[in-house]
Amino acid sequence: MDSLGALALATELPKPSLLEREPQNRGDYIVSRRMTKHIIYQALWQCIVLFVFLFAGEYLIPESDPLLQYDRPTGMIYPGRLTEWNGDPLYSKFLEKEGPSRHYTFIFTAFVLMQIFNMICCRKIHDEFNIFDGIFTNPMFVILWLGIMAGQILIT
Repeated sequence: MDSLGALALATELPKPSLLEREPQNRGDYIVSRRMTKHIIYQALWQCIVLFVFLFAGEYLIPESDPLLQYDRPTGMIYPGRLTEWNGDPLYSKFLEKEGPSRHYTFIFTAFVLMQIFNMICCRKIHDEFNIFDGIFTNPMFVILWLGIMAGQILIT
């Protein structure tokens, strides 16, 4: 996924404003302060969202199949933890028969989708407000982005 994302971003055409700016100094860092800020904010956002779904997902994520709620009639997804916090078996009773939990599959899919949407945000590194500006001027980016989305849907 990362190599396709790098390829998609590398096919972006240079903009006139980029070509008119001053050259970079040899001693400048590759990752600027603004880029560092974006990386930190994105990492914080992803950690918050994933930790909320990891620790409170059994109360937030609805389960559409009543058979997969097992012994919890709450209408929510069965937690993917192997044991309860006190050590009693939880999902470990179903692991051999059912395979990986839907709870953790949801968390993995949420992580990948945040990464895929971050590809769009990575196109703008100078705090531009409209991240979708000029997205259709690069058909290779759109094709790769849709291909990555389709691949994730097929994998899940």
